[in-house]
Amino acid sequence: MRTNGLMMLAAILATTMLSGCGGSSGLDTHPVSGNVTFDGQPVQEGRIQFRAVGGDQRAFSGEIKNGLYVLEALAGKASVEIVASRLVPGKFDESNPGEKVPVGEMYIPARYNSQTELTADVTAGKNQIDFALTGG
Repeated sequence: MRTNGLMMLAAILATTMLSGCGGSSGLDTHPVSGNVTFDGQPVQEGRIQFRAVGGDQRAFSGEIKNGLYVLEALAGKASVEIVASRLVPGKFDESNPGEKVPVGEMYIPARYNSQTELTADVTAGKNQIDFALTGG
């Protein structure tokens, strides 16, 4: 059970470490922001990553908080990945004696992250790109 939380943490850390740095990197990046919803509700906490489709496939990521994200990315077509986890109400890992640890789950389907179908076109200047994800 605890493995789910560790896998999510590892995925977030890997995404963050592989991501570009945005404006301070000396690259010609552009601001991208938007809303991320899942089944009509704002994604409370998660990460979003834009990876250039051509060239060196540089990636840029940002945090999702209360359904909103802000990041910098290169202009052009990008593959987009969104990850988020949440606690499962009433479910606990009690495999360690005397410990009752809440269990989390990744609830965003693979078609939006590890097997993403999402793309975006980042243009020069400010970009507002929203994502309305569904579980079905």
